[in-house]
Amino acid sequence: MKWFKSIFSITLQNFRKWKYDCRVWIALFIVLIFIHSLTKGLSDICNYTGVKSSPWIFPFIYMQYYNKMLFFFPLILIFSNAPFIDKNQLYVLVRAGRTTWCIGQMCYIIVTSALYFSFVMLFSIIINLDCIEFTGEWGKMLNTLANTSMGTKFHLGFTPEKNVINMFSPISAMWFTFLHSWISGVILGLIVFLFNMKIKGGGTFFASLMLVFSAVAGKQISLVKFSPVSWSTLNYIQLKPNDGLPSYEYISIFYIIMILLLLGIVLFSSKKYNFDKEIKE
Repeated sequence: MKWFKSIFSITLQNFRKWKYDCRVWIALFIVLIFIHSLTKGLSDICNYTGVKSSPWIFPFIYMQYYNKMLFFFPLILIFSNAPFIDKNQLYVLVRAGRTTWCIGQMCYIIVTSALYFSFVMLFSIIINLDCIEFTGEWGKMLNTLANTSMGTKFHLGFTPEKNVINMFSPISAMWFTFLHSWISGVILGLIVFLFNMKIKGGGTFFASLMLVFSAVAGKQISLVKFSPVSWSTLNYIQLKPNDGLPSYEYISIFYIIMILLLLGIVLFSSKKYNFDKEIKE
Protein backbone atom coordinates (compact mmCIF):
# COMPACT_ATOMS: atom_id res chain seq x y z
CA MET A 1 0.00 0.00 0.00
CA LYS A 2 2.84 2.38 0.84
CA TRP A 3 4.40 1.65 -2.57
CA PHE A 4 1.20 2.58 -4.43
CA LYS A 5 0.85 5.71 -2.33
CA SER A 6 4.40 6.74 -3.27
CA ILE A 7 3.69 6.22 -6.97
CA PHE A 8 0.47 8.23 -6.70
CA SER A 9 2.28 11.07 -4.91
CA ILE A 10 5.04 11.17 -7.54
CA THR A 11 2.46 11.27 -10.34
CA LEU A 12 0.39 13.93 -8.59
CA GLN A 13 3.46 16.09 -7.98
CA ASN A 14 3.96 16.48 -11.73
CA PHE A 15 0.37 17.68 -12.13
CA ARG A 16 0.85 20.24 -9.37
CA LYS A 17 3.63 21.77 -11.48
CA TRP A 18 1.15 22.48 -14.29
CA LYS A 19 0.15 25.65 -12.48
CA TYR A 20 3.56 27.15 -13.31
CA ASP A 21 4.40 25.20 -16.48
CA CYS A 22 3.86 27.47 -19.48
CA ARG A 23 4.39 24.54 -21.87
CA VAL A 24 1.16 22.93 -20.74
CA TRP A 25 -0.94 26.09 -21.07
CA ILE A 26 0.59 26.95 -24.44
CA ALA A 27 -0.12 23.42 -25.69
CA LEU A 28 -3.76 23.53 -24.57
CA PHE A 29 -4.25 27.00 -26.02
CA ILE A 30 -2.82 25.83 -29.35
CA VAL A 31 -5.20 22.87 -29.34
CA LEU A 32 -8.18 25.16 -28.77
CA ILE A 33 -7.08 27.28 -31.73
CA PHE A 34 -6.78 24.16 -33.92
CA ILE A 35 -10.23 22.89 -32.90
CA HIS A 36 -11.81 26.28 -33.59
CA SER A 37 -10.00 26.66 -36.90
CA LEU A 38 -11.00 23.21 -38.16
CA THR A 39 -14.63 23.33 -37.04
CA LYS A 40 -15.63 26.98 -37.49
CA GLY A 41 -17.15 26.20 -40.90
CA LEU A 42 -19.65 23.89 -39.21
CA SER A 43 -21.54 26.85 -37.75
CA ASP A 44 -21.75 28.46 -41.19
CA ILE A 45 -23.12 25.24 -42.71
CA CYS A 46 -25.70 24.86 -39.94
CA ASN A 47 -26.83 28.47 -40.37
CA TYR A 48 -27.06 28.01 -44.13
CA THR A 49 -29.03 24.75 -44.02
CA GLY A 50 -31.00 25.35 -40.84
CA VAL A 51 -29.94 21.88 -39.65
CA LYS A 52 -27.88 21.38 -36.50
CA SER A 53 -25.07 18.85 -36.14
CA SER A 54 -24.80 15.97 -33.69
CA PRO A 55 -21.91 16.36 -31.19
CA TRP A 56 -19.86 13.43 -32.53
CA ILE A 57 -17.15 15.48 -34.24
CA PHE A 58 -14.13 14.16 -32.36
CA PRO A 59 -13.54 10.97 -34.43
CA PHE A 60 -13.07 13.09 -37.57
CA ILE A 61 -11.25 16.31 -36.68
CA TYR A 62 -7.72 14.92 -37.09
CA MET A 63 -8.29 12.09 -39.54
CA GLN A 64 -6.27 13.92 -42.20
CA TYR A 65 -2.55 13.25 -41.68
CA TYR A 66 -1.65 16.96 -41.46
CA ASN A 67 -4.35 17.56 -38.84
CA LYS A 68 -3.01 14.60 -36.90
CA MET A 69 0.40 16.23 -36.71
CA LEU A 70 -1.19 19.45 -35.44
CA PHE A 71 -2.92 17.67 -32.56
CA PHE A 72 -0.03 15.44 -31.51
CA PHE A 73 2.73 18.08 -31.53
CA PRO A 74 1.28 19.93 -28.50
CA LEU A 75 1.28 16.66 -26.54
CA ILE A 76 4.95 16.18 -27.38
CA LEU A 77 5.51 19.74 -26.13
CA ILE A 78 3.97 18.78 -22.78
CA PHE A 79 6.30 15.76 -22.53
CA SER A 80 9.36 17.57 -23.88
CA ASN A 81 10.97 18.06 -20.45
CA ALA A 82 10.96 14.31 -19.65
CA PRO A 83 12.32 12.70 -17.49
CA PHE A 84 10.78 15.61 -15.52
CA ILE A 85 13.81 16.12 -13.27
CA ASP A 86 14.41 19.12 -11.03
CA LYS A 87 15.98 19.54 -7.59
CA ASN A 88 12.77 18.59 -5.84
CA GLN A 89 12.33 15.50 -8.03
CA LEU A 90 15.89 14.44 -7.24
CA TYR A 91 15.04 14.51 -3.55
CA VAL A 92 11.89 12.44 -4.18
CA LEU A 93 13.90 10.01 -6.28
CA VAL A 94 16.38 9.43 -3.44
CA ARG A 95 13.55 8.91 -0.94
CA ALA A 96 11.34 6.67 -3.09
CA GLY A 97 13.99 4.79 -5.09
CA ARG A 98 14.57 4.74 -8.83
CA THR A 99 12.02 2.04 -9.64
CA THR A 100 9.14 3.66 -7.73
CA TRP A 101 10.05 7.09 -9.05
CA CYS A 102 10.22 5.88 -12.67
CA ILE A 103 6.87 4.07 -12.43
CA GLY A 104 5.34 7.27 -11.04
CA GLN A 105 6.69 9.24 -14.01
CA MET A 106 5.37 6.67 -16.49
CA CYS A 107 1.96 6.81 -14.79
CA TYR A 108 2.10 10.58 -15.26
CA ILE A 109 2.62 10.07 -19.01
CA ILE A 110 -0.29 7.60 -19.19
CA VAL A 111 -2.70 9.85 -17.27
CA THR A 112 -1.60 13.01 -19.10
CA SER A 113 -2.25 11.43 -22.50
CA ALA A 114 -5.74 10.41 -21.36
CA LEU A 115 -6.48 13.90 -20.02
CA TYR A 116 -5.15 15.55 -23.16
CA PHE A 117 -7.43 13.65 -25.54
CA SER A 118 -10.35 13.99 -23.13
CA PHE A 119 -9.73 17.74 -23.40
CA VAL A 120 -9.73 17.56 -27.21
CA MET A 121 -12.91 15.46 -27.23
CA LEU A 122 -14.73 17.69 -24.74
CA PHE A 123 -13.83 21.00 -26.39
CA SER A 124 -14.69 19.72 -29.87
CA ILE A 125 -18.22 19.81 -28.46
CA ILE A 126 -18.05 22.90 -26.24
CA ILE A 127 -16.62 25.17 -28.95
CA ASN A 128 -19.48 24.22 -31.28
CA LEU A 129 -22.39 24.26 -28.83
CA ASP A 130 -24.13 26.96 -30.87
CA CYS A 131 -24.69 24.55 -33.77
CA ILE A 132 -25.03 21.23 -31.94
CA GLU A 133 -28.05 19.23 -30.90
CA PHE A 134 -27.53 16.24 -28.63
CA THR A 135 -28.63 12.96 -30.15
CA GLY A 136 -27.48 9.36 -30.03
CA GLU A 137 -27.28 9.15 -33.83
CA TRP A 138 -24.75 10.54 -36.30
CA GLY A 139 -27.42 12.90 -37.51
CA LYS A 140 -28.34 14.36 -40.88
CA MET A 141 -25.58 16.96 -40.92
CA LEU A 142 -22.58 14.61 -40.46
CA ASN A 143 -24.10 12.15 -42.95
CA THR A 144 -24.51 14.96 -45.47
CA LEU A 145 -20.92 16.13 -44.98
CA ALA A 146 -19.66 12.55 -45.41
CA ASN A 147 -21.51 12.06 -48.69
CA THR A 148 -21.21 15.50 -50.33
CA SER A 149 -18.63 18.22 -50.90
CA MET A 150 -20.54 20.75 -48.81
CA GLY A 151 -17.77 20.91 -46.21
CA THR A 152 -15.26 22.01 -48.83
CA LYS A 153 -17.52 24.84 -50.02
CA PHE A 154 -17.71 26.23 -46.49
CA HIS A 155 -13.99 25.64 -45.79
CA LEU A 156 -14.67 23.07 -43.10
CA GLY A 157 -11.34 21.76 -41.82
CA PHE A 158 -12.40 18.14 -41.43
CA THR A 159 -14.39 15.61 -43.43
CA PRO A 160 -16.47 12.85 -41.80
CA GLU A 161 -15.49 9.43 -43.10
CA LYS A 162 -18.40 7.62 -44.74
CA ASN A 163 -17.11 4.14 -43.89
CA VAL A 164 -16.75 5.05 -40.22
CA ILE A 165 -20.32 6.41 -40.09
CA ASN A 166 -21.65 3.27 -41.78
CA MET A 167 -19.73 0.78 -39.65
CA PHE A 168 -19.60 2.39 -36.18
CA SER A 169 -22.13 3.86 -33.82
CA PRO A 170 -21.21 7.37 -32.60
CA ILE A 171 -20.31 6.17 -29.10
CA SER A 172 -18.09 3.33 -30.33
CA ALA A 173 -16.33 5.64 -32.83
CA MET A 174 -15.71 8.18 -30.06
CA TRP A 175 -14.40 5.47 -27.72
CA PHE A 176 -12.08 3.76 -30.21
CA THR A 177 -10.68 7.09 -31.43
CA PHE A 178 -10.05 8.17 -27.85
CA LEU A 179 -8.50 4.81 -26.91
CA HIS A 180 -6.17 4.66 -29.90
CA SER A 181 -5.20 8.33 -29.56
CA TRP A 182 -4.51 7.78 -25.85
CA ILE A 183 -2.27 4.78 -26.55
CA SER A 184 -0.47 6.64 -29.35
CA GLY A 185 0.11 9.55 -26.97
CA VAL A 186 1.52 7.18 -24.33
CA ILE A 187 3.90 5.68 -26.90
CA LEU A 188 5.13 9.14 -27.91
CA GLY A 189 5.54 10.14 -24.25
CA LEU A 190 7.55 7.04 -23.40
CA ILE A 191 9.75 7.59 -26.45
CA VAL A 192 10.41 11.17 -25.33
CA PHE A 193 11.21 9.89 -21.82
CA LEU A 194 13.52 7.14 -23.05
CA PHE A 195 15.54 9.04 -25.62
CA ASN A 196 15.80 12.20 -23.51
CA MET A 197 17.69 10.04 -21.00
CA LYS A 198 20.09 9.04 -23.77
CA ILE A 199 20.50 12.39 -25.53
CA LYS A 200 19.11 15.66 -24.21
CA GLY A 201 16.30 16.64 -26.56
CA GLY A 202 16.66 13.35 -28.43
CA GLY A 203 13.28 12.08 -27.30
CA THR A 204 11.44 15.12 -28.61
CA PHE A 205 13.24 14.70 -31.93
CA PHE A 206 12.38 10.99 -32.31
CA ALA A 207 8.75 11.49 -31.25
CA SER A 208 8.42 14.32 -33.78
CA LEU A 209 10.00 12.04 -36.38
CA MET A 210 7.24 9.52 -35.70
CA LEU A 211 4.66 12.21 -36.44
CA VAL A 212 6.37 13.12 -39.68
CA PHE A 213 6.45 9.42 -40.61
CA SER A 214 2.69 9.20 -39.95
CA ALA A 215 2.25 11.99 -42.52
CA VAL A 216 4.34 10.04 -45.04
CA ALA A 217 2.30 6.91 -44.26
CA GLY A 218 -0.86 8.91 -44.90
CA LYS A 219 0.22 9.24 -48.51
CA GLN A 220 1.76 5.77 -48.81
CA ILE A 221 -0.76 3.27 -47.43
CA SER A 222 1.73 0.39 -47.44
CA LEU A 223 3.61 2.17 -44.61
CA VAL A 224 0.59 2.52 -42.32
CA LYS A 225 1.23 -0.86 -40.69
CA PHE A 226 4.52 0.58 -39.33
CA SER A 227 3.00 3.85 -38.08
CA PRO A 228 1.23 3.49 -34.69
CA VAL A 229 0.34 7.20 -34.62
CA SER A 230 -1.66 6.72 -37.83
CA TRP A 231 -3.95 4.23 -36.07
CA SER A 232 -5.21 6.93 -33.70
CA THR A 233 -8.09 7.50 -36.12
CA LEU A 234 -10.40 4.88 -37.61
CA ASN A 235 -9.71 5.72 -41.25
CA TYR A 236 -6.31 4.02 -41.01
CA ILE A 237 -7.70 0.76 -39.63
CA GLN A 238 -9.03 -2.04 -41.80
CA LEU A 239 -12.77 -1.55 -42.18
CA LYS A 240 -13.22 -3.59 -45.34
CA PRO A 241 -11.45 -6.78 -46.51
CA ASN A 242 -8.32 -6.22 -48.60
CA ASP A 243 -8.27 -2.44 -48.19
CA GLY A 244 -4.52 -2.61 -47.51
CA LEU A 245 -4.81 -1.30 -43.94
CA PRO A 246 -3.77 -3.16 -40.76
CA SER A 247 -6.44 -5.20 -39.01
CA TYR A 248 -7.66 -4.41 -35.51
CA GLU A 249 -6.03 -7.63 -34.24
CA TYR A 250 -2.68 -6.58 -35.71
CA ILE A 251 -2.96 -3.14 -34.17
CA SER A 252 -3.97 -4.48 -30.73
CA ILE A 253 -1.03 -6.89 -30.61
CA PHE A 254 1.39 -4.22 -31.86
CA TYR A 255 0.17 -1.71 -29.24
CA ILE A 256 0.49 -4.22 -26.39
CA ILE A 257 3.98 -5.34 -27.39
CA MET A 258 5.23 -1.79 -27.99
CA ILE A 259 3.84 -0.42 -24.70
CA LEU A 260 5.24 -3.31 -22.64
CA LEU A 261 8.59 -3.07 -24.43
CA LEU A 262 8.86 0.68 -23.89
CA LEU A 263 7.83 0.41 -20.22
CA GLY A 264 10.48 -2.25 -19.64
CA ILE A 265 13.25 -0.39 -21.47
CA VAL A 266 12.45 2.93 -19.74
CA LEU A 267 12.46 1.22 -16.34
CA PHE A 268 15.77 -0.51 -17.09
CA SER A 269 17.38 2.64 -18.52
CA SER A 270 16.34 4.75 -15.52
CA LYS A 271 18.40 2.50 -13.23
CA LYS A 272 21.57 3.52 -15.08
CA TYR A 273 20.73 7.14 -15.76
CA ASN A 274 22.84 9.85 -14.12
CA PHE A 275 20.15 12.13 -12.68
CA ASP A 276 22.74 14.34 -10.97
CA LYS A 277 24.01 15.31 -14.43
CA GLU A 278 20.46 16.40 -15.39
CA ILE A 279 20.33 18.80 -12.43
CA LYS A 280 23.74 20.30 -13.17
CA GLU A 281 22.74 20.98 -16.78
